[in-house]
Amino acid sequence: MPAMTLRGCSVRTPPAGRFLLAIGIWLAWLAWIRPLTLPDEGRYAGVAWDMLRSGSHAVPLLDGMPYFHKPPLYYWLTELSFSVFGAHPWAARVPSWLAAWGAAAGLYGFLRRHRDAAAATLTVLILATLPFFYGGAQFANLDMLVAGMITLCLLAAADTVLRAERGQAYRWMSLAAAALAALAVLAKGLIGVVLPGAILFLWLAWGRRWRGLAALLWPPAVLVFIAVAAPWFVLMQLRYPGFYDYFFVYQHFQRFAAGGFNNAQPFWFYLPVVAGLSLPWSLWGGGILRKAFWADGPARDLRRFALLWFAVVIAFFSLPHSKLVGYVLPALAPLAFLLSEVILGAWRAKTGGATPRLVCLSAAVAAAICAIAVGIAANNARGSAAPLAKVLREQARPEDTYVSLHAYPFDLALYARAPRPAWVVDDWLNPEVPTRDNWRKELYDAARFDPATGAEVLIGPAEFNARLCKAPDGARYWVWGTASDNQAYAPLRGLEPAVSSAKHAMWRVEAGAALRQRVCGETPKAGSR
Repeated sequence: MPAMTLRGCSVRTPPAGRFLLAIGIWLAWLAWIRPLTLPDEGRYAGVAWDMLRSGSHAVPLLDGMPYFHKPPLYYWLTELSFSVFGAHPWAARVPSWLAAWGAAAGLYGFLRRHRDAAAATLTVLILATLPFFYGGAQFANLDMLVAGMITLCLLAAADTVLRAERGQAYRWMSLAAAALAALAVLAKGLIGVVLPGAILFLWLAWGRRWRGLAALLWPPAVLVFIAVAAPWFVLMQLRYPGFYDYFFVYQHFQRFAAGGFNNAQPFWFYLPVVAGLSLPWSLWGGGILRKAFWADGPARDLRRFALLWFAVVIAFFSLPHSKLVGYVLPALAPLAFLLSEVILGAWRAKTGGATPRLVCLSAAVAAAICAIAVGIAANNARGSAAPLAKVLREQARPEDTYVSLHAYPFDLALYARAPRPAWVVDDWLNPEVPTRDNWRKELYDAARFDPATGAEVLIGPAEFNARLCKAPDGARYWVWGTASDNQAYAPLRGLEPAVSSAKHAMWRVEAGAALRQRVCGETPKAGSR
């Protein structure tokens, strides 16, 4: 477990290099023991695999079709990770781990420069052992990546302002802040610049630091932001007319303002979530509410900056009806700093004799929660395609076709190393498909940008049967479904699954006379598909 060097629970600040190395090892520990969590990890890792196997490095793909829910940075990094390490679940988590480690290292360096070594060490210790942060560092989706980029952007921007105020060289840091803001946009869209911009503006206005605003908006920095952030978006619009409307108008503004999406929660949802997922460190949070904590002192400006940072993130994501836990990961770095300031204040006071022991206890309990939570997740991999895909990899041939019935197993292609997109059999003419926020709508929307591929992979039951009837003898199909599909779909009747789990099964269907007799010569009956 990462920690400051302790002797009887009294602090000796450890060397920076060894401490940050320990933090990196800690954040990566246990990332390999659990399968991909569905749907999120399976979806995002599956998109990266689809891009890698097809060579479509610019366009994110979902079952072979353009997937424009999110920008490409996570997919690019995961493609690279798969290329280096292989297509493993833990390799899909490398971008999140790197973002978390980078944010922790950036926070450490910023606080060593503008606060002191003890504050830097304790803040990063708290951050790395927050169960919320630890889980995000080992979760294969976009949330920790954008949180890491936003954290680094805000730290670089604040450093730019402080350097400019002191008459020190700041321009290289201004360029870094602009590049990091652009990477945050490539990680998850406009929030990558909206959130840092709002936080910084409020902080600068609070302290009347207008010289700092000029330093951040230095024209070369603005050009760096545009040069890094803009090309991918321009290319996608040129290649796929309608991209801007779908990505910016619909995915950003309409989804943010509208109701009817998944995970609707009350306005106050995130406060108990952050407090609960930050235990036991959040128990120190009462000190933040004390008037004396905000009195004049050497850390007042940094505390104000952290307060605004935390409050803006929480308030921004509390506005829409749909709320996912990972959205507020950018609020954890300032929370860790504020908690460390409370603890160090008590530690350095004459009455703080018990504080070192309480810090040791908090760190131990927090680390135990992190490890136990990962262990529980590893033993509750509901719906994972990993067990079935293992058998599939041993038996499938490169030319075999994968088929999924009334479902889309996001992780199957990755685990099975499927060479091509799967056919997804469902009622795609149902008018409710484009109105419901689920996997069907994701595939339906993707097909709008590539109708030819959509017509190939999104098919109805009748088309599925017709294709099997036309298939040459010996053609093989691996069909994913549930046990009840054995009677519901004519091609599966009389067949035993090649492999099955508690929830799902896969059948191997081979074209030939027996299949044609079973499927092509019968008259559909009521209730059959």
